[in-house]
This record gives sequence, C-alpha cells and structure tokens, in this order.
Amino acid sequence: LYTAGELMFSPNDHSFAASTGRYAGRKAADYTKQVGEIQISKEQVAREKARVYAPVKLSSGIDWKELNAGIAKAMQYFGSEYKTEAIMKLGLDMLQEIQEVHVPRLYALDPHKLMRSIEDLSLLTHGQIVLQASLARKASSRPLNFFRIDYPEVDPPEWNKFVTVKLLDSGKVGVGELPFKYFGDMKANYEACNKDYTGVYKK
Repeated sequence: LYTAGELMFSPNDHSFAASTGRYAGRKAADYTKQVGEIQISKEQVAREKARVYAPVKLSSGIDWKELNAGIAKAMQYFGSEYKTEAIMKLGLDMLQEIQEVHVPRLYALDPHKLMRSIEDLSLLTHGQIVLQASLARKASSRPLNFFRIDYPEVDPPEWNKFVTVKLLDSGKVGVGELPFKYFGDMKANYEACNKDYTGVYKK
C-alpha cells in the first residue's frame, strides 16, 4: 500500500501515501483483469532465487553484521554531512568493491541471518542510489540538509526541483529531473483519472 503510493509527503501526512497507494493498487488490479494470465520469466525467477539463496549455499564466509558495518562505514566516511564530488566517487568505488569482493562471500547459517543478509544487499543498493543522487545535485540545499563543499550556493532557484536517477540497461546511471510541483493541480488530476471511481464510503 505505502510502497505503491507517493511517499514524498508521507513524513508529514501518512494519509497521502495511503490514499495514493490505494489508487495505485486499484489501477494495478484493474490492469490484471484486462491482460489475463501472463507468462512468468523462469530465467528471471531462477536468477533471483540464486541471488537470494546464495548466502546459505556457502559453508563459511563473512557474516551479515560484517557486511552491514562495511556499508555503514562507507556511507559515514563518504556520504556524510559535507560532500564533494571526489569524496562521493570514492564512496561509490568502495561500495562497488564491497559488491564485487565481499558480497560473494556473504554467509548465512539460518533463515534469520539470511533475512538480515538480504537486507544488507538492499542497503548496499540504497547507498549507491544516495551517492549517485547526491552527485547529480550540484547545489546545496537547506530544506534537504544537503551541503556540498564544491557547490556552496544554498538553494539557487534553478535547483528548486527533484533529481531523478535510474539504472539503465547499459548498467550506467541515467540522471533526470522533475519540477517541484510535477503533479500539477492534484485535485483536478485525481478527478480526471478517476471518473470510474465512486469512492469507498457512501453517504
């Protein structure tokens, strides 16, 4: 419900995330009724199973706590309060080294440790996204509590926007942007896209 919804404003009002999550869920349910049964990619399922269960296939290696500590140190050293391009690129290099050298040695003895190991893999990806997005924003911002030593100007008008990052098929990171009020008139747009919706509650 929350993941499918708009999370940007949820710290101030979780009902926004819940309502947009309901909208996304309803549209997804309507779509499944139209397309019928789809063909599942067995190759994709096999790849994901191999990734998730890899730690329990090993008889020894590094524990999830060690991996967690390494990721935390990388983000603490290279993604802390004051940032520069050189420092953040070093951070990305360190996270890449963790992914290539240490993740294949991740070892889980039981289901609980496997769960924590998978959480670490998500944290690793999240750390990479944070550093890539921080590199893309070439300005400091007080509302974001975001400060770059190499771009000290705080909240210049041209950076009053959202920065988007996306992993491309090539493996490189694509950077884009959205205006701050990309959603336009929220009430008008919601009503325009929900003419088939009579609401949950009836008067």
